[in-house]
Amino acid sequence: MDILTTFIFMIVIGAVIGAATNHLAIKMLFRPYKPYYLFGKQLPFTPGLIPKRRDEVAKQVGVMVMEHLLTPEGIQKRFESSEAKQDILDTVHRYIDKGADMEITVLDMLERYGVSQADVRADEWLHHWSNKKLYSLLETYDQQTLSELLPQEVESKLSAKIPDAADYILKRGIHYFESDEGKARLGNMIDDFLKERGMLGSMVQMFLGNASLIDRVHPEIIKFLKNAETKRFLSDLLVQEWDKVKQFSLNELDEKWNVKELLFSVKKQLLSHFSTKLLLDRPVGGYISAVADDLKTKFAPVFIDKGIEAASHALEGLLAKLQFEEIIREQIELFPLEKMEELVVSISNKELKMITFLGGLLGGMIGAIQAVFVTLF
Repeated sequence: MDILTTFIFMIVIGAVIGAATNHLAIKMLFRPYKPYYLFGKQLPFTPGLIPKRRDEVAKQVGVMVMEHLLTPEGIQKRFESSEAKQDILDTVHRYIDKGADMEITVLDMLERYGVSQADVRADEWLHHWSNKKLYSLLETYDQQTLSELLPQEVESKLSAKIPDAADYILKRGIHYFESDEGKARLGNMIDDFLKERGMLGSMVQMFLGNASLIDRVHPEIIKFLKNAETKRFLSDLLVQEWDKVKQFSLNELDEKWNVKELLFSVKKQLLSHFSTKLLLDRPVGGYISAVADDLKTKFAPVFIDKGIEAASHALEGLLAKLQFEEIIREQIELFPLEKMEELVVSISNKELKMITFLGGLLGGMIGAIQAVFVTLF
């Protein structure tokens, strides 16, 4: 009976010591959290292993994450997978649908984000930009001739329209002189002509009479305007003048007819009929919904592919700039030890209990072996 008692006692003592030792070793991974001193000397095993090596652990974890877990190759592979692309595409589609339902106007949205009177600013910018661009163009092409400035196609079309212009001028002239107003003005012109000739004009008026002279001249003028030779003459004259005008430089045209001032005036007049408020005072959703299908089917896939490609090429440099290794290290250093211990224990609680149990089992086996030796010797 004494031998059995000794045998059981040594097994129990060994098991308790083994379990207690393993349990203490697990606790000493984290505890104590800070060093303790006795007579100015730091006590051994204070603080615990992880608190004592916290800086090294944080650094090594950061290195491990960056070199083995968060690698550019792994992230790039994930980005380029069909599942990731589809997830990104679905997200973009949701944002497009959400944008298409927006009823807020562009003006109100800009106002919300701190851009007040966006339409007024846009109009001012447009006027300023157009003035600057037009001035720059006029300065660049100041010494070039009109023939050099006009595209060949435009110049050819203008030249081809000269006979039509001559025909139009003559038809309008015939129409005018056939009217009562035109005939009256012709009479006044004849009257003024005769008055300038003094006595000779008076003698002509006395013998023929003004009305008789008008009746004779008026049909001849109409006949002259309707003559085909007159049309050719006017057309040739316009061609000659057009050829002369084409050889004028932009600067010469400006000196003769203030072309630059005319261009600025036309530009100003055109812009005065246009305001960006017409475009900005509309719902955002209206603009997005108008192109939603194209955005989904054409723009989004191309944009995502290009974005993933660009991100993949720049990924390694981007990760280096973001310094994830340093971020991880800093976060681990700032993470409370109590929370870290609680996290590790909660994740590995079953395994830690098994380690404690294994310590007790090994301690009991060692106690049994010792009991055998004690009994034998």
